[in-house]
Amino acid sequence: MDVGGTFTDFVVLDPQRGRLQLKRPTSRPDPSEGILAGLQELGVSQCVLSHGTTAATNVALERRGPRTALVTTLGFGDVLSLGRGQRLDLYALLPPARPTLVPPELCFEVNERLDARGQVLRPLDLGECERLAARLSSLGVEAVAVCLLFAYLNGEHERALGKILTRHGLAPSLSHQVDPQPKEYERASTTVLQAYVAPSLERYLENLSASLSQADLWVVRSSGSVCRPREAVERAVGCLLSGPAAGLRGAWQLAREQGLSKIMTVDVGGTSTDVALCDGSLPYLEESSVAGLPFRCPQTDIQTVGAGGGSIAGLDAGGLLQVGPRSAGSQPGPACYGQGGPATVTDALLLLGRLPEQLAGGRLRLDRQASWRALEELSERLELPVLETAAAILALAEHNMAQALRLISLERGYDPRLFVLMAFGGGGASHATALADQLGMRRVVIPAQPGLLCAQGAMLAPWQADEQRAWLAPLDDVEAQLQTWTARARSLLRQRAPAGKLTWNHQCEIRYRGQGSSLWLKAGARLQERFHALHLRRFGYHRPQQALELVSTLLRATLERPRPEACESEPCAGPRATSQPACWGLPPRPGTIQVYPGYPKDWVAGPARLDTMDGTVWIGTGWRARRIADGSLIMESLPLEEEHEE
Repeated sequence: MDVGGTFTDFVVLDPQRGRLQLKRPTSRPDPSEGILAGLQELGVSQCVLSHGTTAATNVALERRGPRTALVTTLGFGDVLSLGRGQRLDLYALLPPARPTLVPPELCFEVNERLDARGQVLRPLDLGECERLAARLSSLGVEAVAVCLLFAYLNGEHERALGKILTRHGLAPSLSHQVDPQPKEYERASTTVLQAYVAPSLERYLENLSASLSQADLWVVRSSGSVCRPREAVERAVGCLLSGPAAGLRGAWQLAREQGLSKIMTVDVGGTSTDVALCDGSLPYLEESSVAGLPFRCPQTDIQTVGAGGGSIAGLDAGGLLQVGPRSAGSQPGPACYGQGGPATVTDALLLLGRLPEQLAGGRLRLDRQASWRALEELSERLELPVLETAAAILALAEHNMAQALRLISLERGYDPRLFVLMAFGGGGASHATALADQLGMRRVVIPAQPGLLCAQGAMLAPWQADEQRAWLAPLDDVEAQLQTWTARARSLLRQRAPAGKLTWNHQCEIRYRGQGSSLWLKAGARLQERFHALHLRRFGYHRPQQALELVSTLLRATLERPRPEACESEPCAGPRATSQPACWGLPPRPGTIQVYPGYPKDWVAGPARLDTMDGTVWIGTGWRARRIADGSLIMESLPLEEEHEE
């Protein structure tokens, strides 16, 4: 299952009952209530349950974590406020303060110091630590992030301080365990996020585990893998991108089954749009941010923009139309939900005939008149007709989505025309052909159940575990030590793994000596040569004569879980297409389109609409679509002369 900002999705594979699926609004403020109600409705109790969750993400976004403090080395208490030298807004004369979860008055220092090799220069004063712990307790602090200088090379001082904090009833997070890498600001920010979200995630998973006593519960992590609830809490920062990672895992599995090696994915939900690029493999990165807060952990490379079905349309300070990033969520939701919500992208789609008047298999009925009233108020302020306002909202939202796709393709040196666009999520198929047109892409794939792909991807997620070490040494000098460390790391990971055959992925973080930025490469032959080539591609230059420095290494063990049986896809749509009014283009042109209850087995030219239980497909002008053997939908851009004939 996948808990999103608007809907909670369930996919069940039962040996006796076959495939079951359900889509229901996410319950607020406690998502677990909707989870339990959905499982009860499906008649599921004893099961293996893979759970994609936004519990950690929402705590960070909504700033509702516990009172958290930071403890660092004497002289470095301003690390969170200073951050890096980059200006967040180049043109702001008075730039806003850098976002942080810990106010300056809760940043404390201890008089200790390690050198750049991890050797003790100034011992930790245990009496000072006892006094600090007592003071933190008196201030009502619940969680403490401990980030001492060079602790990633020697965690002795952090462990001693952590024991004292624990004795005083505080919950410490130690940076050498959370993020054992150089760069003080990123390590401190990651450790603070861990301390901030872990208590809430722990309560959530404990309550869910107790309610699902017969379920074998697994939690999806940002890397697209799964872990036990206890592991999820110990590395809560690794669950910040849980749901989107499951969707990308499902999309890549489908691409491999169809023989595709180059895909770009667009996952449009109620709150945001998540995009990714796969060029022969799943993309990974080690650093990201949430709500302006940087953090580091192994994760799939997914970029997010605040444009989804629930994105609110309004006017900015200059009186221009703005769509997102604020979202109406599931409560009150878009205006058409009938709960007094604002005008959103979903309302625009409904008025333009791009959505049916009921979603989630009839569970959610949409109020067209409520959408009209909400957009009418906005259109009066814009001095535009209502349908033109709806078309403008849609065009602006799709422009924002396309910008995210350009970021992961053109701005990284990839030609999007060489890739297939795979669209999923509740709203991905509604925008797919428009996005493909903007990037010059000519082929789109829609999964058989696009709105449930994140839940289905959670079923496919393997178990993974990582071992990481910082080196900060010339690459040539540590090659022998690297082999010894790798053997020891393999042994440790085998001890932690469930029974089964492990596969290994060894990555190295390398940079030119003296350089600030680094690149990750797969370990193996021709490492230096491959680094120079990647640096040339990424930054436009390389320096083959300059010495290389090994920053850190990451060894990942992966264990594939038993694959569920293949899912039965929806039956082919019969000749039950109906004609309905709709508008398309900008300015919008009214007309009549064919609406099909499912994916047609023969080619259908756009404009047309396909309605399914978990999503709506819009076939744009100049496109055609049909169902293929595995139940997916393939859409192709028509040549200009054929488009003219249509």
